[in-house]
Amino acid sequence: MSSYKEPSDVLKRLLLPPKNPSLSLSANYQWLVFTQEPPLPSIELLAKPEEKLAGIRFDPELLTPSRLDYATTLVLQHMKTGEKQEVQLPENSEGIRYIRFNPVKSLFVFASKVKNEARLDLYQCQLSGDANNTNDESKQIWTMTKIQLQNHKMNFIQGCAYQFSTDGSKLFIKVVPSTTSSAPPKEPVSTGPAIQQVKKGARKAPGRTYQDLLKNGYDEAKLRYYCTTEVLCIDMTTAVKGEEPTLVPQSKGGHLIQSLNSSPCGRYLLAQLTTKFSYSVPISRFGKDIVLWDLTNNQELKVASIPVNDEIPLSFDACSRHPRGYRFHPCGTGGEDDTTTTIMFVKATDGGDPANDPVDGERDALYCQTIDTDSFTLHEPTKFVGLEWRYSDLDFSESGMAIVEEYRWKDRMERKWILNADGTKLRMLWERSWEDRYNAPGEPLTRRGAKGQYFIVQPTPTSIYLSGAGASSVGDRPFLDVLDFGSEEVKTTRLWRCTAPVEGELDASKEVNGVLPTDRKDIYESLVCVLPDNDSIMISRESKTTPRNYYLSKLGDGGDEAEIQVTQFEHPQPDLLGVTKELVQYKRDDGVELTANLYLPANYDGTPLPTLFWAYPREFKDSKAAGQVKGSKHLFVSAHWASPIHWAAKGWCVFDNFALPVIGEGEAQPNDTFIEQIVSGATAAVEYAVSRGVCDKDRCAVGGHSYGSFMTAHLLSHTSLFSAGIGRSGAFNRTLTPMSFQSEDRSIWEARDTYITMSPLMHVKKMSEQERVGKMLLIHGEADENSGTHPMQSERYFAALKAFGIESKLVMLPHERHSYRARESILHMAYEQEAWLKSLEDK
Repeated sequence: MSSYKEPSDVLKRLLLPPKNPSLSLSANYQWLVFTQEPPLPSIELLAKPEEKLAGIRFDPELLTPSRLDYATTLVLQHMKTGEKQEVQLPENSEGIRYIRFNPVKSLFVFASKVKNEARLDLYQCQLSGDANNTNDESKQIWTMTKIQLQNHKMNFIQGCAYQFSTDGSKLFIKVVPSTTSSAPPKEPVSTGPAIQQVKKGARKAPGRTYQDLLKNGYDEAKLRYYCTTEVLCIDMTTAVKGEEPTLVPQSKGGHLIQSLNSSPCGRYLLAQLTTKFSYSVPISRFGKDIVLWDLTNNQELKVASIPVNDEIPLSFDACSRHPRGYRFHPCGTGGEDDTTTTIMFVKATDGGDPANDPVDGERDALYCQTIDTDSFTLHEPTKFVGLEWRYSDLDFSESGMAIVEEYRWKDRMERKWILNADGTKLRMLWERSWEDRYNAPGEPLTRRGAKGQYFIVQPTPTSIYLSGAGASSVGDRPFLDVLDFGSEEVKTTRLWRCTAPVEGELDASKEVNGVLPTDRKDIYESLVCVLPDNDSIMISRESKTTPRNYYLSKLGDGGDEAEIQVTQFEHPQPDLLGVTKELVQYKRDDGVELTANLYLPANYDGTPLPTLFWAYPREFKDSKAAGQVKGSKHLFVSAHWASPIHWAAKGWCVFDNFALPVIGEGEAQPNDTFIEQIVSGATAAVEYAVSRGVCDKDRCAVGGHSYGSFMTAHLLSHTSLFSAGIGRSGAFNRTLTPMSFQSEDRSIWEARDTYITMSPLMHVKKMSEQERVGKMLLIHGEADENSGTHPMQSERYFAALKAFGIESKLVMLPHERHSYRARESILHMAYEQEAWLKSLEDK
């Protein structure tokens, strides 16, 4: 029997650094909450029993998603003074999670895992004062209170069990009904035949390759048992006094609640309740009722009944033919004497199928339905706005002005429109390809506004903020703009941008005030938020050798106010100190520009090294966009467990994230020439690394995770560039995913040759005939839940490699999913990879 093994000491240290603290920002932007989780959990956590039903996996005892980590420290920090206080966790706490700030009051709630019990308790943490006196360490500025739930058990299976009303006056909590049996349904000897049927004349119902679907009546019974919840309501003005919560009467007896949405006035809840099951799609596409609960008069009104959504065409321009996206209009005021609370939803006018003609030039339309408070009825829907393309997103400002986004997948185009409060189009902000990163204008900045709602920030009635990644030929340089749409021509003014690097040409028109900066540093900064005064900003800053930390700064020159450093995180992986990073550019044979992150070990002596190439192919419709520089070479050099960067600490050259664009311009489909393009890209990468003198061409290895594993198999099959390959959690037979995969939205019957050609399983013989046959290490989690990467994929591929005598190894990690979690698994993964590549070090 095999056992878990560990890699060399340097890899072990790199794979077990302390986790970065998680940060939460209070609604009033005065407080930061830091929580710290342990590094990696034990395999014991992953081995705990879990249910797999309707596409979700959960802990049947805790009623949470399975395999959760819990933070063991909780620290409060005031944003401006920087003073900190640690919050003492409850005595019986094993750890906490699910921190939620009240949208109006200075308090937050969290769930605490009770030691040695399958239960989470709910606590409230009240912050007192304005924190200007936090320098008085003797003064405790927090008060913790346990919220009594009358022995009800919270249910987190379909998301956080609790949420505040938009006005912050109430807390709604999903709990197990008091009438629920203490034991789940007993598994019968047999449930009888599990029958599915397609009736004559039925609509086409293609579907992707989902896992963990319902299989029989017993699965249905278990889903009802575990996911049925009632809703408790807590008055936040009396919660600290220990007053018991009340039951929301409309929830009595329990429902399978998919979501709850609080109205702006706090009077109503919009609930989505699962009503119809399916054996072919996950729970998110089950049939559901949309119901309105009046919390004042304890009434219920059915808004819509949606059948199972299993008929959506495969195209990424397709959507449900039924109404979707139900929500409250955030500017509705509601209340006892107001009838303006409004429900919004989207409906496809073309039946959700892009193959159909649009209706009156529109494919999607947004509708409004106003609630008549007196009669508790809904007025007939009225069209808010119609869209030529497919609806993507809608945001409002507090004035009622809105910005709606529509998209067209087939050519990767997007549009944004500014709408008047009545939905009429004021003007188009832009129409562009979202693949073009260099000219991306950014996204409208939102901030929590009245009654806890998030709104587009408007510094003036005719302007908005835009923030973006700021991609450029010298790398990403995030920015903040103000866009004024009040005049005939839209005017954009740059307010802030990441500090310019020392080297590289700049475009003055894209700098603050249109002036080239004179103070240039090799650092990377990003915008976190704009504070309510619209003058202060929170940013993050890092460099290759300095970890990311957070700062409070001012727009413009900042006047006399000095920048405030909010955090002081230390380097978590000192073994990477001295490793150099370079963003390199080169071309493939058809002229497409390519980039990669080149890492070299500390004290590199200039000799060619064994080199690990690591990548993940991406599809594009535009060759120019495919060649744009991505990322920044000034990001902090650190390594996640899945990263190949660790190998630089072992003396290797690492060519990470080397670009492998797969381009299909015009009517061409990217995947029809997938193999030719990734071979061309990989050849260019190796040739560039060799020409730089950093890579020994006889000691090259290639690897990737998921689609990168798929890529690795192809590169070993169609080239002799690599002596070894590492493929983690990949897919190798596309006939097992016949209803589309990755960004491919054609079925196997529409693109049979593409599916077969793109299956590495079909090319194993060719791999065996290469001039240099690369050996292949396959690693896969036994519990992989990802659509398309069932563990069978690696098992069948390994069998094919074995049939042709190709040096290979298959490692199946017990209890692991698509992304690995357990300390034992990750260390063993590193051990296997290290052993597999050792022969290249020894040459």
